[in-house]
Amino acid sequence: MLHRAKKLLPSVVLAVVAAVGTWVLVGGNDHATLTVTIAGRPARVPDGTTLGGAVSMFGLHANAGDLLDVEGNVLRPAVVPPALLLNRHVAPRRTRLRSGDLVDVADAHNRREPVSRQILHSPGGIPSDPQFTLARTPGTEVVLEGALSHKRVVSFRPSGGRQTVERAVALTFDDGPSPRYTPAILSKLRRLHVPATFFVVGYLADLYPALVLREERAGMTVGNHSYNHPEVPPFGELPQALMEDEISLGSQRLSRLGVDPRLFRPPGGSSSPAVVRTVEMSGERAVLWSVDPADWHPGVTAKQIVEQVLKAVRPGSIVILHDGGGDRSATVAALPAIVRGIRRRGLRLVAMR
Repeated sequence: MLHRAKKLLPSVVLAVVAAVGTWVLVGGNDHATLTVTIAGRPARVPDGTTLGGAVSMFGLHANAGDLLDVEGNVLRPAVVPPALLLNRHVAPRRTRLRSGDLVDVADAHNRREPVSRQILHSPGGIPSDPQFTLARTPGTEVVLEGALSHKRVVSFRPSGGRQTVERAVALTFDDGPSPRYTPAILSKLRRLHVPATFFVVGYLADLYPALVLREERAGMTVGNHSYNHPEVPPFGELPQALMEDEISLGSQRLSRLGVDPRLFRPPGGSSSPAVVRTVEMSGERAVLWSVDPADWHPGVTAKQIVEQVLKAVRPGSIVILHDGGGDRSATVAALPAIVRGIRRRGLRLVAMR
């Protein structure tokens, strides 16, 4: 009687066993095997095994890297895969192994998001940032923008040319709009044919949008002065998230009125590298001042304001005054004498751009 031999089923399950310091991959006997080194230990794997397959089979692990934004901050944690090494060099997962190959993994390096680069040549010069005067320095601006975060980083490379200073002065007004004092100041500026710059507080723009539009229609420059005008702690010491919110909300309120703010003045003039970077990312420029007659001080007179301005004003000066935040009647009264005194010195009055 003949007995039919039982057919042996080919092995379809792979098992890794450790024996005398050697990893052995046991598979069907109808496949050739390769001898490779996995993470410093010899091993046998089926012919046709890929680099990625070997890493998975032997459970090799390394740390993933972070995706960074254009400023170097973590945008997405642990999303950059570890590096797969073949013979100590990074290789694609699909690479087929050969006998004698060395297989390992390495911690991933952090990777920066894709960045677009724009170079803007400014032979006529650009203002400093933060800006204290109307002086301009010739050079080149390099603008980097993150493709994912949309953050912008602007750097300036001076060309070595001489700094130019206009024979001009900029009058700027903070803390408005005020329903009492802003219309009076706008009327005086109109009669004196003076363009000026108004740094507007966001929540006041919500309350008095018609005054902001009146400034715009009068040819004034309207800038961002934050949304809430926080003073404690100083603006430059705010947590980053709160600083960003104050700048962006102030800008949004003006944008809703059709105003495109290009300038930002930090409340109280409190600036820092973080303020400048955050303002740059919003597409604005930080503006401070070089002449402060302290018209905000209780009890100050129009005569004192005039004297302080004319004593300090120079070509390129930026003068800070106020149309809101308190009693500004002395500022209103001082304007004609300030304007006449500046013009007598042969200086023009300009709005900032």
